[in-house]
Amino acid sequence: MQTSSFTHPEREKPRLKPFTAMKHMRALIADKEDTEQVFHIIEALGGRALLKDLKRFAETENGKARLQERRSLAPIFDEKREELRGYPLGTVGRTYADFMDREGLTAMGLVAESEKFRAHHRTFDDTIQWYADRLRDIHDMFHILTGYGRDALGEDALLAFSYSQNRGPGLMFISYMGAREIRKEAPKNARVMDVMKEGKRLGAAAEKLVQQDFLSLLERPIETVREELNIGQPLMYKRSLKAFQDAGISPEFVAA
Repeated sequence: MQTSSFTHPEREKPRLKPFTAMKHMRALIADKEDTEQVFHIIEALGGRALLKDLKRFAETENGKARLQERRSLAPIFDEKREELRGYPLGTVGRTYADFMDREGLTAMGLVAESEKFRAHHRTFDDTIQWYADRLRDIHDMFHILTGYGRDALGEDALLAFSYSQNRGPGLMFISYMGAREIRKEAPKNARVMDVMKEGKRLGAAAEKLVQQDFLSLLERPIETVREELNIGQPLMYKRSLKAFQDAGISPEFVAA
């Protein structure tokens, strides 16, 4: 598939905007629940990285299969939630449903956040948009497969993991800047930056998660899937969480 077929001919060519990224990063630090800022940062720092990643994706057998299917995963995940609750404990589907229920999340909720961002931009129904949406829609699947929680440290470590998977500089920027903020509150033995390094290392070692057929994984044991996809245990992250907990640090920084 030619690169030109991935993007609508009228789509603006991406440019690096570091000052714009910093503005939105400050807003995200001020309110970490304002997830719309994440989309602004990734766009400002993405450049041509997403297109390059899509090209690599399209050159793989799994990527070709996903492009042939061209599924929109968020509505499927939400529609199947009740069914997934009935899956055996320890399966990918049940683990995902329990995680989303516990955290009060829906897959379409993240779609709504991205739509706020897109309200200020012209959108196109092209392949690169489908790919960006796929990366967005599997974010919470990344959480359950990697073992990183939705605490601030877990989110930053997952971004470091995702950077190694997809090479988006915006992901690494948010991860690094977020880790700097967390380290201000951290006990010395939490080794926050080592947690980020571990995330990058685990992401590089694992199979490319964006290429996987997630619907076919839902009924399978999650430990088997992790082993097959070479997803290692986030040991530094778990040790760091314990250091925070032992130090009595606010739950804002540790898993619930």
